[in-house]
Amino acid sequence: MNALSRCFLSFAVVGYLTFISCSGQLKKDYVSNVAPVLPTDLPTEYATTRGKSPCSDRMNYVPDPEFLDHTPEKKILVNVHFMLSEKVKNNFDETDGYKFARQFVYHSKKYLKDNLKMELPVGNNTPQLPLRYSYALDVDPSTPDGHAIYFHRDDDLYFMNGTKSKDRNHGSRKVFDKYGVKKGEVLNIFLMEPHLDSLDSPTFQITGRGIAFGDWIKLTAVYQNTRDTTISSSGSKLVYGRYTQQRTLNHEIGHCLGMAHSWRKNDGCEDTPPHANCWRITGKPPCDGKAISNNMMDYSPVAQSVTPCQIGTAHWTMSNKNRKIRGCLKKTWCQFKKDKTIEIKEDHEWNSAKDIQGHLVVMDGATLTLRCRLSLPKMAKIIVHPKGKLILDGATLENDCGENWEGIEVWSFGSDKGEVLYFNAPTINNAKNKITIL
Repeated sequence: MNALSRCFLSFAVVGYLTFISCSGQLKKDYVSNVAPVLPTDLPTEYATTRGKSPCSDRMNYVPDPEFLDHTPEKKILVNVHFMLSEKVKNNFDETDGYKFARQFVYHSKKYLKDNLKMELPVGNNTPQLPLRYSYALDVDPSTPDGHAIYFHRDDDLYFMNGTKSKDRNHGSRKVFDKYGVKKGEVLNIFLMEPHLDSLDSPTFQITGRGIAFGDWIKLTAVYQNTRDTTISSSGSKLVYGRYTQQRTLNHEIGHCLGMAHSWRKNDGCEDTPPHANCWRITGKPPCDGKAISNNMMDYSPVAQSVTPCQIGTAHWTMSNKNRKIRGCLKKTWCQFKKDKTIEIKEDHEWNSAKDIQGHLVVMDGATLTLRCRLSLPKMAKIIVHPKGKLILDGATLENDCGENWEGIEVWSFGSDKGEVLYFNAPTINNAKNKITIL
């Protein structure tokens, strides 16, 4: 018996359900009954950390670039609403809105995927990591375009006034309450515009703004800022391209994913340095530095960088069943895909919640420790090869789709048998081949 087996009471297998025998020696068995570890057998290091969980540490959700398949990519389902005046054309309408909405979402995804190197602090070595999340425009067969793109003419709700306006409706939910589609299942994006009276004012400055509400957002002035015009502001010319407000969309969805404004000291991430939130270098304090921020959660012209901590925050939020945005995810983990099987070929500790799409296989010579929630789709199983080892340290195994996953299959070959150990009372739900914790 090796050292780890002496420290843990392994799954004392009271019963096995033999599944198949591939040869005279290779056997595949489902675990049916297991016994608990005795407190007196706990190693010192575990006894002192009992009850503590790493599952809420956002840094444990940062994708490992060498094992990206361990962080399955999430897709946020979105729809798009154009809010229009009943009197005049003040926004994209049915003649040009369908195309713009598709391209707006596409270019926002591309902008997000590029993930530039951080400009601040100057000389930093902050890693550039894949975000492992994206957007998908929802479908709706009832629309002419077949996508979830909608147009609403409403003189009471087409506009969004900022926080400084006497008639501000920045934080109002009325537009969502009246026009929201598939609430809680799809992230609703409302493209609103400034009030027509404001546009008629010579002193009014058109500014792209947004606000996030967890599972829906508002953006304003997208139409005004995407007409390929050149606008002079404070002596500087600002060129507005077709999809310049993609940074605002990504920023607001970032808020839905739990990210805070990164120029502040308390945004929860050590790799986002506090700064003056300058739009450009002016040569005068506080905007007299060598660079300005390009972080997605700052107010900057190129908001196209997301740090590892921010990515970890996003995945922690999407994995949390109590967060609104999780309901808006495309539930890819409910459909079994064999080509999404994850093979563990060396020792790993999964200290974050995960939703996988295929089998989970612990190969010979590898040990996998699970400490958080793991959802497996229908037809998927955990397979432990003859020289593999699975440790369940307070983990929860389940199917998050209201169905059954297959169970834990242990392989044996001659005198070698895969090991399944547990600690801190794991929870096993929805297993077709049921596993009883004794």
